[in-house]
Amino acid sequence: MAILSGLSAFPITPTHRDGRVDATALRKLVARLCAAQVDSIGLLGSTGSYMYLTREERRRAITETLGETGGQTPVVVGVGALRTDEAVKFAQDAKAIGATAGLLAAVSYAPLTDDEVFEHFSTVARESGLPIVIYDNPGTTHFQFTPALVGRLGKMPGIVAIKNPTVSA
Repeated sequence: MAILSGLSAFPITPTHRDGRVDATALRKLVARLCAAQVDSIGLLGSTGSYMYLTREERRRAITETLGETGGQTPVVVGVGALRTDEAVKFAQDAKAIGATAGLLAAVSYAPLTDDEVFEHFSTVARESGLPIVIYDNPGTTHFQFTPALVGRLGKMPGIVAIKNPTVSA
């Protein structure tokens, strides 16, 4: 049985000028998505500015979102980080708060190899226990998942789906 299907909405993460999550505005956005009956919510993706939020603010955004959904709409949470140990902590936080899955991108300052990305993803999936969605976003990460790498990752326990860009016409 698939844990995700249909339309997944990826809202922005409203923040105050000091970088704290604007809980009231976030809850309003999530309420509108739930009223529109989206099939899932993709919280803290690229449009959700996940890379600019502290661990505390990420947890706050997840808690507010899950509080608003009341467990009725699956929530996939961006858990990406420059370091694997941080991504594991973000994924553990998301799982502990009640997220359905984690959305993980291959984020790095320097170019990555397929083997490095494989190790990063398999470690986060294994050590967090949170189902992981591969986030193939070469426009921002400058890393392109190959079919071979996706195939390798797809055989790993805990890797459950892939979110990838549309093909340009």
